[in-house]
Amino acid sequence: MPATERQPETGRSLRIWDPFVRLFHWSVAAVFMANYFWLDGDDTPHQWAGYALGGLVIARIAWGFLGPRRARFADFFPTPSRLRAYRQRLRNRDHDPAQGHDPAGGLMILALLLMLAVIAVSGWIQTWDRFWSIGWPETLHQWASDITIALVVLHVLGVILMERLTRLPLIGPMVTGKRRVK
Repeated sequence: MPATERQPETGRSLRIWDPFVRLFHWSVAAVFMANYFWLDGDDTPHQWAGYALGGLVIARIAWGFLGPRRARFADFFPTPSRLRAYRQRLRNRDHDPAQGHDPAGGLMILALLLMLAVIAVSGWIQTWDRFWSIGWPETLHQWASDITIALVVLHVLGVILMERLTRLPLIGPMVTGKRRVK
């Protein structure tokens, strides 16, 4: 076929996220939002959703050491040198389409995991007899939840901004697991 009649190249598909990472991401989003906005903190469904959230965080931490390359903390841990190199790549508009989380995203992942763990543990210890008359676990739980919702907003805004700056699809791959690149 002559060059002028060739079909335009549709690109290739890169596997970015494994099924566990995608399931974890959307499950945590659903459980956290339901607990934050709709479930009453004194009700059993709120507690069970909190236990589920804690279990998901434990599973993700384990997957961060045992899972495939892009799921591992070592792949995206935000060291100072990685953050500097990432800032330079952003300036040069040099974006790797095969990359999973960049160092800035890695920083957000670690912050969110930490806050979700604080929420789960502070909620859990409120069920202990020892803490029924003590107010700090509930205060910590509420503060951690409010900080987490702020981090979620920053996370969503960051994804939208980076998708525009890098012209790399970021949301679609968290649904399908694959990134289509030209």
